[in-house]
Amino acid sequence: MSESTDKQPADAMPIQSENIAFAAEEMVTCAECARKNPPTRLNCVYCGAEFEISEVDGGKIKPTLRRLEAWEKGFNLIVSPADPAGRAAIARDFKLEPEAVGRLFESGKRLPIARVESDKECRLLRDILAKHGVESMIVSDEELAADTPPRRLRGIEFGESGARFVLFNDESTIEIEPDELEVIVTGAVFQKAIEATEKRKKGQTRMINATETASDEPVLDIYIHGEALGFRITTAGFDFSCLGAEKGILARENLKRLTVRLNEFAPKAKLVDDYLKLRDVLGEIWEVENRKDSQGMKRSSFGRFDLMTVSSSSNLRQFNKYSRLQRHVI
Repeated sequence: MSESTDKQPADAMPIQSENIAFAAEEMVTCAECARKNPPTRLNCVYCGAEFEISEVDGGKIKPTLRRLEAWEKGFNLIVSPADPAGRAAIARDFKLEPEAVGRLFESGKRLPIARVESDKECRLLRDILAKHGVESMIVSDEELAADTPPRRLRGIEFGESGARFVLFNDESTIEIEPDELEVIVTGAVFQKAIEATEKRKKGQTRMINATETASDEPVLDIYIHGEALGFRITTAGFDFSCLGAEKGILARENLKRLTVRLNEFAPKAKLVDDYLKLRDVLGEIWEVENRKDSQGMKRSSFGRFDLMTVSSSSNLRQFNKYSRLQRHVI
């Protein structure tokens, strides 16, 4: 039985139907190392130097949208409330699920839609949103300073025409007038830790014991004019005597009453109390921090050692970012 004679040899078959490479005139020359680069890049593939956007074809550039680690410094693209017709296209361009984009715009709040490693990439993404009729702003991680805690307060003394903030573990005080108080943010800090003992045998790890601890603490952040980091009140260590006869037994309820008292003291201040409702939406870009740390080997019996680990999760950095963001979107 003979084989068909209409088959072409492998070397005679076409490899590609069209030219997918960039033409020589489309390539971008790096000003630092003088090497040629594809016009879709934001920086030189050889030396890493950044290109000016005007040097490349903006229509061909595709931002990488690499998910940054929590410790990396980046730039956040904050969208304004909108109802864009091109939600599916936005979800595709920003590498998000359509449902996540829907929740973002339906929240009616200014929230992050991307966190990227360079201001240039953020500006390109801002241009993409502008084509869909969505306004946005860029806020850097340095401006949000999520790793720098607010100044903690021990007490507040309300007077006839102003108030005095008493700093925690400090004898100093700060005098403010009602118009100086700009933003009040309520929320909570959730933290969980699992301390585990793991046994390793024949290349496999098995957990033999675990202890879990969890906490959630309501917090209140206050921003006054000229203070970028703000002040924080927690239920522990704060003197609620400023509430007078309204002071109750439960610290959580006292914190709510203090929020009302501050809002009455400074009626022009912006009150933000929706963090708990927006946690899932924020988590798409500002993830809750999870980490696992080794505590070394622990003797469990004569001649036997087991590995101790601690897995922890915390929304502290996420809340700090959301709280500080409120200053930028007044």
